[in-house]
Amino acid sequence: MATKNLAIREEVYRKLSEAKTEGESFSDVIQKLLEKRGDLLSLWGAWGDDEEVAFIEASVKETRKKSVIRTR
Repeated sequence: MATKNLAIREEVYRKLSEAKTEGESFSDVIQKLLEKRGDLLSLWGAWGDDEEVAFIEASVKETRKKSVIRTR
């Protein structure tokens, strides 16, 4: 199996090390994290219905109007 060396920041190494379980390699951890990420392309066009999109947009705008932002 071919390998590659990577330079990573200390904080990234620490986080990868914390995510690593017994018997797991760093490659396993990185692969697992990349697979969890998912593919957004599969969601393209999920809201194809213009009526549905308009309803969702109106609902979001209404919710934002009602929300109170604390400035203090």
